[in-house]
Amino acid sequence: MNDKSGMNKKSGMNDEASPRDQGNALPPSGLGGAFADGLTLVRFAATPVIMALILWQWPDPQVAILASVLFIVAAVTDVFDDWFGGASRSVMRRYGYLDDIADTVLIVGALLALTLVLYRNGLMHWAFYIPVFGLIGREILVGLLKGFELSRYGWPDNPISNAKVAFAMLGTTLLVGSPWLTQLFDRVRAGDDRAMEVYSAGSPLIWIAGQACLWLAAVFSLISAYKILTFKRDKGTT
Repeated sequence: MNDKSGMNKKSGMNDEASPRDQGNALPPSGLGGAFADGLTLVRFAATPVIMALILWQWPDPQVAILASVLFIVAAVTDVFDDWFGGASRSVMRRYGYLDDIADTVLIVGALLALTLVLYRNGLMHWAFYIPVFGLIGREILVGLLKGFELSRYGWPDNPISNAKVAFAMLGTTLLVGSPWLTQLFDRVRAGDDRAMEVYSAGSPLIWIAGQACLWLAAVFSLISAYKILTFKRDKGTT
């Protein structure tokens, strides 16, 4: 009995990791959550840089390339933070509740900077500012009415909200990158024979496509706003 007990104790001691092996390392799931939270913070950090570039010299094609590429990189982090750390309300993530807020800050920040530049140059048009202000107004309304509850429990996930974010990010990318994307599109469209003819009248298709995405995002945002604002009542009735 004693020998067996002693062997069990010895085996148990061998199974335990030494303090040096354990250290302060996080478990694999914790590492994934920490990395995901870091990607979320990347979107916060990238937003003022993108805004500064747009306000600085947009629509200069080189500045537009840099701003749109940074926006794409920041937008892609939204996919990878879910990949590595799970959903925003996953137990693996300490700051998962900031995930959707980071998306909003990134999109709204870029659109506000773009709006200011267009207004400054007298290029504002209702087809642009209606969906933009609709998206911004939705975020302000939801934030004011449900901000405290959402900060504690997170935003209710639904396909409509995800579609809203996807179309808003795609539309913003097309609009911010439109100066160089239009040149690229015209170069492909023109070929060598009609290059000068096409360059003298740039195609508006990229800008129109970006605005169309914003309109879709605005429609989805209104639907998702209703679902978010009525989330608690619906939850209690089910």
